[in-house]
Amino acid sequence: MTLHVGVAGAGIGGLVLAQALRARGARVTVFERDGSAAETAGYRLHLDAPAMAALRRVLPARLVEALRASGVGAEAFTRFAVLDSRGRTRLRLPVDDEGEVLLIGRRALREVLAGGLDGAVRWGDAVTDHSEHPDGVTVRTAGGAEVDVDVLVGADGAGSRTTRRLTGRPAARPAGVTAVAGTVPLDRPAPPFPRTLERGLAFAIGPGGAGVFLAAHLPGPRVAVPGAVPEPPYLVWSVALPDQRWPEELPAASGAELGAIAEAALTGWSPRFRDLVAAAEPGSVAEFPFVLPADPAPWRSDRVTLLGDAVHPVPPTAGAGASTAVADAAGLAEDLLSRPLPEAMAAAQERVLAVAPAVLREALPVLAWQRRLSSPVLRALATGLALPAVGGALALGRRLRGAPLP
Repeated sequence: MTLHVGVAGAGIGGLVLAQALRARGARVTVFERDGSAAETAGYRLHLDAPAMAALRRVLPARLVEALRASGVGAEAFTRFAVLDSRGRTRLRLPVDDEGEVLLIGRRALREVLAGGLDGAVRWGDAVTDHSEHPDGVTVRTAGGAEVDVDVLVGADGAGSRTTRRLTGRPAARPAGVTAVAGTVPLDRPAPPFPRTLERGLAFAIGPGGAGVFLAAHLPGPRVAVPGAVPEPPYLVWSVALPDQRWPEELPAASGAELGAIAEAALTGWSPRFRDLVAAAEPGSVAEFPFVLPADPAPWRSDRVTLLGDAVHPVPPTAGAGASTAVADAAGLAEDLLSRPLPEAMAAAQERVLAVAPAVLREALPVLAWQRRLSSPVLRALATGLALPAVGGALALGRRLRGAPLP
């Protein structure tokens, strides 16, 4: 009998899982609240060498080549720079990657991964509840449908309803920091930006505990590849502050209002930063509260499991969310197709629960930097001495390729 896998969420991990299973003959139904793959917030993502190796193992070669043609490789990020609030470079760190990597916009990544899944994704119909029984899982959706599957995989993000139903607790807890991010098109006149972005990412620290990350997507000449979603050049900025330093109206603000709030948060900074914030397309500006895993602990089920942010959500300061979701999905697909179901589910649970401690070790020091650098004295020392935590900055540079980062 053909295995029927239900997937809650058509994010990066959910779509990789669906493609991997379908490529090997399994039946898949994906339930997604968005109306299409293009309806997504978020900016550029980094897929590291293990994630790319996992994609090559489980996806059809045509999909991997379409992904590569939609993004840029390691040549786009050879340096990580630390700036002060006046825009002066205080530290340059070389970034050397081993193996294949990919930097790609979230929308492009999602659209490519959704290619060929027509009929398998129920767009606009999210999972609201599920119940297990001896023969499988009954999935209930926002549209009132009930669908029976053999296995349900919660890939529905940090606010996962599947996680709450399975474990009795949320997937995420607040990290105490929120970012506002936006994109500036670079295929038309735009404010000047630091030239260091032509070779990588930049992080700036300044008054009020604010942190600014900047990244430029500057694709070179392209070869047409079927299924690719090439993106025009753009710059991504992200302004992060401790939650208590944002105005109370932030959560209810629209794109244009969010941009104005982010610009006001950079009072005292160089006009170069404020001009970039002001130049963002209003529809691209969004708020991103940072989250941490609530309490990742084992659950008991032979029919339901979790992957990605639904089990180990991490703030973007780890730069690892997309890569870990891809690795989770690839590993689960391989297990489901090669092991008895109880063994496959046990292996998947063990693997995803081991992820959170590792990524948090990289994410939390960066959040700690931001809190400490709200002090003018510590900030002056840090920028004047080119940041004492060079080892931490090197690790950050290896991980943080995709904004929004604070």
